[in-house]
Amino acid sequence: MAEWPPYPTDEPSAYLPVRLGSWGAPVEAVRPFLGSLGDSPATLRWDFMGWPAAPEVGLGGGGARGAFVTLCVNVRDLRLEEPATDHTVFVHVKQVEAERAPWLAAQVGPAVIGDPVMAPY
Repeated sequence: MAEWPPYPTDEPSAYLPVRLGSWGAPVEAVRPFLGSLGDSPATLRWDFMGWPAAPEVGLGGGGARGAFVTLCVNVRDLRLEEPATDHTVFVHVKQVEAERAPWLAAQVGPAVIGDPVMAPY
């Protein structure tokens, strides 16, 4: 079976999308990647073993399912379709714990800029 795209090639888009994966890497590990982006859009995802308890909204600690954050760089959306000059952070939680997302955002100080969006089943 032939390898696709044929390597090496001078067409940069043949190498897209680029996927980087690492478990337990510190946030600083992505600095070289972020520095290479220029104004290109990208997403980075951090998965966690679970969310902390949120007693203020009536939630105990959460499990690993639905416990991740996506950083969208130079773009507003997860599909990389709405360009931006800054970044957006999406906090992903289980649907039954939707109130956890704004609570988590409030722990680090930023304002929530959008309404909750529920993923399809």
